[in-house]
Amino acid sequence: MVARKASGSNLAYCYLRLSVDKEDGKAQSIEAQRTAIHAYARTRGLTIVEEFVDSGISGQTDRRPAFRRMVAQATADDRPVGFVIMYMFNRMARNMRLFFNTIGELEDADVEVLSVTEDFGEGRGKRMGRAITAMIAEQQALDSSLLTRKSRRENARQGFFNGGPVAFGYQSYVARQDGEKARMKLAVVDAEAAVVTRIFDWADSGRGGRWIVRTLNDSGITLRGAKFSNSNLSAILAREMYTGVYHDRTADDDGVKPETEDAIAVPCPSIIGREQFERVAALRASRNPRKTAPHVAAGTTLLVGMAVCGMPGCSSGLTIRTGKGGQYAYYTCNVRVNRGGACACPSVRREKLDGIVLDLVEQQLLAPARLRELLAGVLDLSDRQRSLRERELGHARTEQTRLRTAISRLLILVEEGTIGPRDPHFAERLATNRAALTAISQRVDTLETQLERGRRRITPETIDRFGALLSEKLRDGDAALRAAYLRMFVSYVSVSDTHIVVSGPTYALEAGAAKGLPKKPGGVPSFDRKWCPSDYKNGHSNCWEICVAQKSINQT
Repeated sequence: MVARKASGSNLAYCYLRLSVDKEDGKAQSIEAQRTAIHAYARTRGLTIVEEFVDSGISGQTDRRPAFRRMVAQATADDRPVGFVIMYMFNRMARNMRLFFNTIGELEDADVEVLSVTEDFGEGRGKRMGRAITAMIAEQQALDSSLLTRKSRRENARQGFFNGGPVAFGYQSYVARQDGEKARMKLAVVDAEAAVVTRIFDWADSGRGGRWIVRTLNDSGITLRGAKFSNSNLSAILAREMYTGVYHDRTADDDGVKPETEDAIAVPCPSIIGREQFERVAALRASRNPRKTAPHVAAGTTLLVGMAVCGMPGCSSGLTIRTGKGGQYAYYTCNVRVNRGGACACPSVRREKLDGIVLDLVEQQLLAPARLRELLAGVLDLSDRQRSLRERELGHARTEQTRLRTAISRLLILVEEGTIGPRDPHFAERLATNRAALTAISQRVDTLETQLERGRRRITPETIDRFGALLSEKLRDGDAALRAAYLRMFVSYVSVSDTHIVVSGPTYALEAGAAKGLPKKPGGVPSFDRKWCPSDYKNGHSNCWEICVAQKSINQT
């Protein structure tokens, strides 16, 4: 019989823990532990007043809710029990420091810890037996962890999924059964994959994150029951596994988790293409707040990011403000709003300025005669112009090859571990090169079309159809798409007290006439106003410009 405590208490707590179904090859289920502990307590005249159970939690840490609660209650000032009983001492901890700290804390509260399977008697033998038991338990835990990591790494090398949270768009399934070991792989969930595809298509077309989140939530589409947010949308757009590969970062034998570039690449079904993923990555990098203001990158206001103050000595951007409790909105100079300056640039009602700019573009820029005049170089197929175009095409192809090589070298540096993919300099260089490659590739396509003598040849009728189609797009009811199309051809809208000037690169018009309008406007021209390289002018006008007198506007 166990002697009663000096306080006369024969009450006890029961602690049960199971981290896996089998440990050390012996079945130790929670129910088996409970049966043995209650039988042990009855034979010794102890009464178990409460059970504390932690299931599926390692004994190497004290981050166990029931364990912490049990220790706190047992050491409380009212001393509710005199004993804590467990099946084996390693149920308490598989960490020597944690084991002895907990034993000491309980003994200081006059609470004795008992093991059903281990009895080391009293005196020096008891302390030595506990020390040896704790040391063996810790070493067994370390060995088990080492073998588990080795098994997980080999599992990943064979192309199997190691478990954990399954990314949106996928589900896990048993691909192979090796005895008691179920080998898992990932499969596409069609309904979720359709949402992922839609998200990347929107992002690829230039839609901002806030617009995508709002559209998904308004449509009743959920992230497995949860609402979409900027953070989980960002995680989806950054998830490389949608291209058909993910990286298993199981720790090595020393417990060090590798960086992504050193992790094991595991194939999985793809949902989107690698090229689209990289385009979206480049577009997101170009929208970094350090490069582009968030309200410009994600805004749907027609002239946001393009409208600037045209007053002498001021080139600040125009921002949107509201009046009369939000009843109307107007563009005003940033200097007046944010810096308390006295810029004389007039404030202009948003719908008024938007309408004037659209009218200018449609009536003056896209008028057939004006558009043919601007694109006269495209229609000119004289020997001299053809020679210039062929020479320019050669230079453009050389630059295209150089940029592709530069991007390839950057990616090789990541593969070799010389630089990390999250290095800010790497991200900036990659985004810059991808943007330049997109621009020069468009130029190559334009020049090849201009030099084509067959059905692809650009004619006056082709230019007229292009102008009519662009006019239609600029009057589209979707504000975001209308703004995206406008940004493809307009670089600046300068507003002063005398004139409003709208300008843009002729280069973009040539590309549009040659290749037609994209169904999903986006890419480099939409978000980098300096995307057009100045090295490829070669005799044609670099910019177009139209103007209207300011006095025709009703100011606020």
